[in-house]
Amino acid sequence: MQKLRKLPRPITFIYDDRMIYGLTNSKGGVGKTTIAVHLAAWLVKKKRTVIFIDADPQSSASQWINELDLDIQLEKLSEPEEIIRRVAELATDANDIVIDGPAGLSTTTRAIMLRSDRVFLPCGPSILDLRAASKAVVLLREAQKSRKGPPIGTIIPNKLQKRGRLSREMLGAAQKLGVPLLAGLSQRQSFVDAAGQAKVVWQMGASALVASHEMQQLMKEMTRG
Repeated sequence: MQKLRKLPRPITFIYDDRMIYGLTNSKGGVGKTTIAVHLAAWLVKKKRTVIFIDADPQSSASQWINELDLDIQLEKLSEPEEIIRRVAELATDANDIVIDGPAGLSTTTRAIMLRSDRVFLPCGPSILDLRAASKAVVLLREAQKSRKGPPIGTIIPNKLQKRGRLSREMLGAAQKLGVPLLAGLSQRQSFVDAAGQAKVVWQMGASALVASHEMQQLMKEMTRG
């Protein structure tokens, strides 16, 4: 694993019911941004005040958030030290902060883990995807050791094919990583189409009913407790 330069030691926060959610992984194309944007929209739907931090250089989440026209404060941060500082400053300005991180195990990813209460690792349906997620789990363990506890880490299986051999193999192997798994998402065209339509799936009507139900069940899992 690439050696990461040392970042400032994190401050421990107590936020009442506030929550900082980080979405990261070492591999792109696993649905990280799709889940992050839906999480922010879900929290707004639940009458929470939300700040969305786009820490991915591709900035695809920023465009999607702007087009949704929801009451979400958007921030673009790219430098690890900036994330460490700015998230601390924003922590009392909203009920929740959602951070969409870059693909890769960079110091930016580590900074997100040092500031988040919960870290979600979306993972595609193959063993190669799982190997990439396992590298992120190592970084997660380092953050937990540094902070003496948080963040809580969870894997989100994505693009699953219920009858697919690769999906079954991935889920079986993922259970051995020692990180909880959520139910995850199936491979559905509606998830792909949502960004292009500048919507989240529960805004897409009858054609996305199954995807909407599946995504909202995931949102409930991600935000419970």
